[in-house]
Amino acid sequence: MSRRSKQRAAREAAKKHPKLFAAVVIILVIALILGVCYYFFIYKKKHPAPAGAPGVVAGSVAEIASADLSIHFIAPAVKASGDSALIKVGNTEVLIDAGPNKSNTAEIADYLEAYCTDGVLEYVIATHSDSDHIAGFVGASSGGKRNGILYTYRVGTLITFDQVTEETALYNDYCEAIEYAKEQGTAVYTGLQCWNGADGAKRTYYLDEAQTISMNILYNYYYEHVSPDNNNHSVCMLLSQSLGEAESKHYLFTGDLEEDGEIRLVENNDLPKVELYKAGHHGSKTSSTNALLEVIQPKYVAVCCCAGYNQYGAAEENIFPTQAFCDRIGAYTDKVYVTIMWDEATDGFAPMNGDIVFYYGKSESEAEKSLKLWCSNNSTVLKDTEWFQKNRTWSGV
Repeated sequence: MSRRSKQRAAREAAKKHPKLFAAVVIILVIALILGVCYYFFIYKKKHPAPAGAPGVVAGSVAEIASADLSIHFIAPAVKASGDSALIKVGNTEVLIDAGPNKSNTAEIADYLEAYCTDGVLEYVIATHSDSDHIAGFVGASSGGKRNGILYTYRVGTLITFDQVTEETALYNDYCEAIEYAKEQGTAVYTGLQCWNGADGAKRTYYLDEAQTISMNILYNYYYEHVSPDNNNHSVCMLLSQSLGEAESKHYLFTGDLEEDGEIRLVENNDLPKVELYKAGHHGSKTSSTNALLEVIQPKYVAVCCCAGYNQYGAAEENIFPTQAFCDRIGAYTDKVYVTIMWDEATDGFAPMNGDIVFYYGKSESEAEKSLKLWCSNNSTVLKDTEWFQKNRTWSGV
């Protein structure tokens, strides 16, 4: 039977059995509606698009200072891996760590000066006592004065680590800087005091008047127990941003927390999927483990390290960012950005992405807000860099 004959037969059948024909049409429409509902409300939730699929919106440095929220990963100006991150919400600034060494302190201060214009850091978090996280709080000494952040900025509240594996000379200098800050009026609490809401500390600090952006100190088992690995003592923080009743965005900072610490972090906290994750321990093979990643499923990752530099004479497999890190993170996203890299030709350093800034522009409505990215050098994702293609392989999204 030809196509035209089939169409004619269908019309004749509809005339002879109008009720049956109408019932068939209704059933087909219902089936179509049910299929659409299943796809959007069930199938898509169980089979989400890979986290790395959407691209980040290109930003500009001119927009950052007035952004509703900006998260800055400050690139070291020395050949070393270390953390220093600035969170800015209106006139409120949070500085997390100040590494990697004392000689980089002036560069951190120069960066802060562009965004912290009143000389006040409302909050400072020192995740743990390793030098590549606290050296800049102490700074270098000249003429009997130090240029450390705790000496040159007024600090409202400082949240510090509870435990140390070894009391080094730098740690003792840091304790002196803490005492100086206290004399200037800084309220100093530990991660455990914040979690317990003890002695005036809070588990949650709101960074804006509308209380839509909160800094939440998470529970770490090693606030209360000593680990043989000092990295596990890291203060862990979840930054959360409410975009209305139906949506929130989250940003996770875990210092140098290692595998055991990450497992306990997941067990003791109700962690959400996150928009942005500051890679644990500079992209080591012993952090950013599957136990954590399968829960937080990050869309974007910032790695604070000197890519390729064998700073501690480690085995090749331990040089940041490690192949193991790349393999695990690649299952969730390819939007990975790195501050600096080792320049083999000069045995110095060069920017990879440089300073890395994620932010939301002020001019956009809440419904239209998109996370933007600006980097001082370029915005090339790690897997597409020349360094990566020579030194690592990619098997992720």
